[in-house]
Amino acid sequence: MKITIISETKIQNKYTKEAIKEYTKRLGAFAKVNHLITSNPEKDIPKNAYVIQIDENGESISSEELAQKIDNLAVHGHSHIVFLLETSSSISSDFSLAISQMDMDSDILSIVLYEQIYRAFTIIHNRTYHK
Repeated sequence: MKITIISETKIQNKYTKEAIKEYTKRLGAFAKVNHLITSNPEKDIPKNAYVIQIDENGESISSEELAQKIDNLAVHGHSHIVFLLETSSSISSDFSLAISQMDMDSDILSIVLYEQIYRAFTIIHNRTYHK
């Protein structure tokens, strides 16, 4: 599985960079993860990728439901998932996901997204992290 997180917002804080590095390392057991900062996200989305837009007005789901969604995507042949994080353009997505309905700093939102992706994979693979 390949996971790409695309954002137009540059990571500002050292602690965020360290957290992303740690979660990318942990996720390496399950997927190849790439974080891409770009001013034109549309051109960086692979054609066959399943696109999940992070949006405060999106669907609120549990960690278990996110795990089930990722697992179902893999079973149905979606080997590349793209998460759009804080993108200003109106890109067509396959699913809109709310991490929180509260406003959140983009660095904190990035950390939460990485943690939830990691948590989803630990649920899928029955690892003890989730509990």
